[in-house]
Amino acid sequence: MIEARRTAEAVKSPEETRERILAAAREVIARKGKRGATTREIADVAGVNEATIFRHFGTKEALIVAVAQHFCKVDELRDVAAHLHGNLAEDLFAIGNFMLKNLSSQWDMIRWSLVDTEYEADVFATTAWRPQLAILTVFIEFLEPRVASGELRGDPLKIAQMFLGMVFMHVLGRTKFAGSPLYAEGDDAALRYYIDVLLNGVRG
Repeated sequence: MIEARRTAEAVKSPEETRERILAAAREVIARKGKRGATTREIADVAGVNEATIFRHFGTKEALIVAVAQHFCKVDELRDVAAHLHGNLAEDLFAIGNFMLKNLSSQWDMIRWSLVDTEYEADVFATTAWRPQLAILTVFIEFLEPRVASGELRGDPLKIAQMFLGMVFMHVLGRTKFAGSPLYAEGDDAALRYYIDVLLNGVRG
């Protein structure tokens, strides 16, 4: 079996092998959590030798970081931001809609990132790798010229955190409080409401 696995690995490119390991790691972590996932099981699911994981990623912790980075889709968000048209409300909707769908597709990762926050705190407290910071940076870059021009007022970082926080809580709340009127008209209606709150506030 080991020989068969080595033969199978040999016909794959390094990029394909890496993709298989990342997908397998995400699957195993979703079932077992960061602490419970083992590199042996990840290797089995990926169809590779366990040593291959260490050759590509070095450590289990580095693999988990790579999973979070790989699936955050920050490059896709940059592409969305690059094709915005200048209408602030519609541009915010495009970004918010992308983030809503992206976060929805990452529900498993959100769950294990929240549940396993204590795992290897010295590694995961290092914020430089965190995908959400890369996402936040793209959004800040979108907001900065609009603040500079006076179209928006405030700190771009705080605006970005507030808006992305609303989208994040929508994804969580939609599952937890499915009967809430906030979610009754669908994601698009809720997202446009968040944008209206952001741009106009709730003062009468």
